[in-house]
Amino acid sequence: MKRGYKVQYGSTNSILLVNSLGRIKQLYTPFRVKVEEDTESLKKGTYVYVEEVASDPQDRLIFLTNTGAYLHSSFRIVASF
Repeated sequence: MKRGYKVQYGSTNSILLVNSLGRIKQLYTPFRVKVEEDTESLKKGTYVYVEEVASDPQDRLIFLTNTGAYLHSSFRIVASF
């Protein structure tokens, strides 16, 4: 899926969004995301809140919700600039 922004790790309680114009927005937990692909416990099209942010040994961004830990690419971030 083509996104209009890049997502970067900020801290365990935030992420940074950088849009195509270079504007930066920091989102703090909990923030709302839309599920983009089915997982074992989440259905596509539903919304959940990210409670914490982490990264794995391969430096991939992980979102922790009340149902588990997932790669950020499984979600669409609900935010505007």
